[in-house]
Amino acid sequence: MKKNSFEADLNRLSVIVEKVEDSETPLDAAVALYKEGLELAGKCGEALRKYEKDIMILQKKAGEEFTLEPLGVL
Repeated sequence: MKKNSFEADLNRLSVIVEKVEDSETPLDAAVALYKEGLELAGKCGEALRKYEKDIMILQKKAGEEFTLEPLGVL
């Protein structure tokens, strides 16, 4: 089974959100999409945490000062 890229998963998640929010989507389909969306959101979150860890390691190896802040905080 081919593993989707982070970008592909994020795009699919965006499509799922649109479909779930659409009042024309039947309830059973919306629930199935919601379940798929939760799985993708978890997968994307896990990937982001891995990327963040990799970046911190690279910065430390390069001798740069860095701070760790939660994602989404400016």
